[in-house]
Amino acid sequence: MGLALLGPPARALAQAPLTHQDSMVLASQPLQRLVLAPSVLHRLSVLAAALDREVVLCLRGSVAGDSAVAEDFGMADVVSFSADAVRPQPCPPATLAVWHNHPWTGPDSAFGVRTPEDLCSLSEPDLRTVIADSVPFAVVSVGRADHPITCWWRRVQAVINRRVKFLPRFPRQWVAAPALGDPPQPAKLGPP
Repeated sequence: MGLALLGPPARALAQAPLTHQDSMVLASQPLQRLVLAPSVLHRLSVLAAALDREVVLCLRGSVAGDSAVAEDFGMADVVSFSADAVRPQPCPPATLAVWHNHPWTGPDSAFGVRTPEDLCSLSEPDLRTVIADSVPFAVVSVGRADHPITCWWRRVQAVINRRVKFLPRFPRQWVAAPALGDPPQPAKLGPP
């Protein structure tokens, strides 16, 4: 089926101890991987490249075993947004993943951002939003870079790492795709 990124996520250095509530969240999230249909991945990359402000999309599709298959998306109602923040209304209950973009504007030494790949992360506000919602996956695309970049997290990864200032991409949970003119490739996102 094309590009497949598989493997267990690496552990972050600053993980918090699991609470009883964390364990309940882990047990309630059986989905292990997210599959983006080629057309969805392509449209998300094109959209991210064109935006200079953050927006939120609700990815929807179907579930097969322990995999969520994102086949389409709709835009979440937005309360407010800017170049570096977005405050959306919650996505509908059938949402498989919440996507938002981070526009690349250049290096930012205050936050340790040197490359567009460094911007593929969840900030503290992003983490709070992911944790408060019950959507199984969070996806970020970095726009306005030389090539499309997409990364993702399972909700449980955000819960476990909720006390960090930002959650970077895990080593096997991101895609740096060729230029936008190339044909779209499918992506399997998550552990095997």
